[in-house]
Amino acid sequence: MSKKLEEYFKNAVVVPGEEAAREGFTEPERAFLEKYLGVEYEAALEAKGLSRPARVETVSSPGAGAQAPGVAASDHMPDMGETARFEAGLRDAQELQLVGFSVAGQDFAVPIELVQEVLRGAAPTKIPAAPPYLAGIMNLRGRVTPLVNLGTILDIGCDACDQGRFVIVCRAAGMRLGLMVEAMAAMHRASPDRVEWGIEAQVGVGAQYLIGLLRHDDRLIKIISIDSLFQKVLKS
Repeated sequence: MSKKLEEYFKNAVVVPGEEAAREGFTEPERAFLEKYLGVEYEAALEAKGLSRPARVETVSSPGAGAQAPGVAASDHMPDMGETARFEAGLRDAQELQLVGFSVAGQDFAVPIELVQEVLRGAAPTKIPAAPPYLAGIMNLRGRVTPLVNLGTILDIGCDACDQGRFVIVCRAAGMRLGLMVEAMAAMHRASPDRVEWGIEAQVGVGAQYLIGLLRHDDRLIKIISIDSLFQKVLKS
């Protein structure tokens, strides 16, 4: 079963502004910042105008609307182990709830439990020596948030992703990660038996970032592994 995201999430558009102050970095955030900005990353953030939260437009948020079962109302960010265990346990879940979107005309989805919110038109600040898939970073309410161009990391190309039309903010590994996508689609509810797991052999390029294929009508929806994306961003 699928329904439009605006039917699932609260429909109001909010502009959070700069009300939240940062209260220190997590260990993964510090490691990321030292890697790309050096040990003097505090000064580098100030110089790039990233010491204050960006003004963003939130178009949907599980915490603001009809919350999915199992999603904590707090801003808890699971560590890598928690995220990996969660994704492995999806095969035994009673029901999967997935946020759908498109990249270069292909259908993708991520588990709603890992989605913080969806932003419209978020512009990253570029950082030196970043790999091509890393569009930059932003200060999202005091949290360091790398933005990843999914079209680039999946090697499928997506001009609209470069423009940052939509950003799906996911939380895991003690950080937030923004997925830059072309368009938002539907909210999917499905039983795990409708998903084909262990798909590396048939998907090819980008398979390491996928955990399964959901068959919906005459389409195949690729389910993104947030854990694998975080591993790539933090360790590559």
